[in-house]
Amino acid sequence: MTVLLLTVGTGTRGRTEETILEPFGMSLRAAGCQRNILLPSRQTLPQAEMVREANPEFAIEIRPLPRDGDENDADACFVHFDAVFESLLASGVPPEEIIADITRGTKAMSAALLMAAAIHRAGKVRYLVGGRQNESGSAVPGTESPRDIEPAFIRLRFSLQLAEQHLRAFSYRAVETLLDPWLPLGARPQTPVQRQIAAWLWAARFWGAWDRFDYRGACGLLSGRPDPGAGLPAGLYPSAEQRDFLQRLAQDLPAADGERVKHGRNLAADLLANAERRLAAGHSEEALVRIYRILELITRYRLYVHNIDTECVKWNHPGLRAWREEMARRQDRGQPPGGRSLGRRHAAQLLAFLESGGAMRAGDAQTRSYGISQRLLDTKEWLGLSDADLRNRSLLIHGLEASAPQAGAALQKALEALRAFYFEEHERNRGLYQTARFPFQR
Repeated sequence: MTVLLLTVGTGTRGRTEETILEPFGMSLRAAGCQRNILLPSRQTLPQAEMVREANPEFAIEIRPLPRDGDENDADACFVHFDAVFESLLASGVPPEEIIADITRGTKAMSAALLMAAAIHRAGKVRYLVGGRQNESGSAVPGTESPRDIEPAFIRLRFSLQLAEQHLRAFSYRAVETLLDPWLPLGARPQTPVQRQIAAWLWAARFWGAWDRFDYRGACGLLSGRPDPGAGLPAGLYPSAEQRDFLQRLAQDLPAADGERVKHGRNLAADLLANAERRLAAGHSEEALVRIYRILELITRYRLYVHNIDTECVKWNHPGLRAWREEMARRQDRGQPPGGRSLGRRHAAQLLAFLESGGAMRAGDAQTRSYGISQRLLDTKEWLGLSDADLRNRSLLIHGLEASAPQAGAALQKALEALRAFYFEEHERNRGLYQTARFPFQR
């Protein structure tokens, strides 16, 4: 089903045949559509009726603007034309089979029909151009010829604007969904517009891969980053520091404990920036999980300083033996742990024990390292959330219901407190965090 939409003007008084009937007949014949819908104002409804009567060989419908004066109100025109498009699409008419003729009617009517056609992906927008002009500057009847506008470029501009909004809201897949039809995967961009589309697709794929912790995938995209003149804002290119940081994240886990400490700090910085993005996007439960994971990660990499891996525990380690003996003596601590791994709570207890010099009494050591280990052991006072709040009540960890929505503003405060704690944990952490933040992250 092909459909032609035509706005209807008044024509020239006393010259109905030349300025109404002949031009409309030309438009109807040129389009050759199966359905033809006239869009007059209340004032030009008689002209629309005359066109229908003069062209019985065409299937013509008339859908006038609902109120007097609407023809000079672009918003009112748009609402009406938008509804016409919606009804056509709902009836199964493909958008590419619709032609919108904006030649006649008021400027408000023409502009509104153009906007509606662009938004609904009409196949063509058409207008008549006069071949010759008379002494008054008007087109000589019978000399007009149709010209077509491809509204695809307008839609593309809308899509690029939406792509930027989605990217800045961390909706990377939405950008790909919007722009993939304009440049299918594997197609080489040839025009400046295609290069701009390719640049935005690259940005969505690169930052999306990094955001999903696909560090190697993101690194693989670095070599294909677009040229500065491709139309991508400068703030969407990774800096040299970020490229180097990403390369470090993508490396295999180092074997040496000292290098694992550095690797752990890099990961914690990235998790912290990622948690802030999740909270900004409204994903509270995912932010909560990341808060817990950061605490667990900091505890683990600080134990690497003592040559202990909580996921591969070697119980013949002197510090571990002393800690287990102390645990056994102190009945209030429960049974000493065993097995090949330590949970976060036991790992934090072990870290506090080691950094106190082998004692479990807070007064025995007042070093900076010991203070950090104590906060990792008891998070409630400074973070506002205990291990039970973080671990046992989270639907994504061990809980049976979502706890983050009830946490509300406490999550934002917890992230701020965690950021401050991470900065204090090591002098280089602030710089790592700034590098891990995406350039468009507020």
